[in-house]
Amino acid sequence: MGYLGKENTLIKRDGEGKLLPIETTLELLLEKPVVKLTPLTKGELNQLLTIPDSEDKIIREHIKDPEYTEEEFGFIKPQIYGAIKMALLSLSTDASQEEMQESTVKAILEDAKKKPTNLNEN
Repeated sequence: MGYLGKENTLIKRDGEGKLLPIETTLELLLEKPVVKLTPLTKGELNQLLTIPDSEDKIIREHIKDPEYTEEEFGFIKPQIYGAIKMALLSLSTDASQEEMQESTVKAILEDAKKKPTNLNEN
């Protein structure tokens, strides 16, 4: 059994205590492009998962390369947005991007089952 040292357990920070960006492959896209993301803190992760209105702001703040203005981020392609979101969640939780996508889809489907449909209304 190996020793669990701080170098393997702490998120890397600069001299001012700011989180350092990490190169991350967007595994869910065919081209597998690389971006730089800063991991979410526990508080930001909780906020992302519980306060839907904060999602865009949090995700945009953690993309370090390429960086987007607020206006540009509003026009980001949905598949790119989803891939960045899954990569950020993966990076911040140590789960694979595929696992994050599967659990997200499962949660959406479970939520949809709970909501009544109005298909018969005209």
